[in-house]
Amino acid sequence: MVNQQFATAVHVLTALACNKKELMNSDSLATSVNTNPVVIRRLLSLLTKAKLVNTVRGKSGGVKLAKEASQINLKDIYLALSPTESIAPRDKTPHKECAVSCAMHSIMSTVAEGTQKATLKYLETQKLSDLSKKVSRANA
Repeated sequence: MVNQQFATAVHVLTALACNKKELMNSDSLATSVNTNPVVIRRLLSLLTKAKLVNTVRGKSGGVKLAKEASQINLKDIYLALSPTESIAPRDKTPHKECAVSCAMHSIMSTVAEGTQKATLKYLETQKLSDLSKKVSRANA
């Protein structure tokens, strides 16, 4: 099953970047994402801990970006969610009489490490401000 938490978090933060003049609440963000406000509140809790958003409690409260969109990259968002590795070696004991079985943990550990490094390197190049500009251009 694909974890869509990252995509949802990017959507939420892009919405905040596009509406930087006003606070947005979990209901309006949930409507934008087409999900339940509880899902948004759980994400906002993680994003608050990572200091990517600031929340204001109360009836007229809401959430806003904690810093400029140009200072937030997708790596920041990804790491805020404490994701599990997309690729990981099997944790089973190898079959000692099989050369493939004995070598696979080391091989897959290298693959997993390389994939994670490449992912983080790419995500670091993608700024939240760039995404909000793309939204503006798409709606122009």
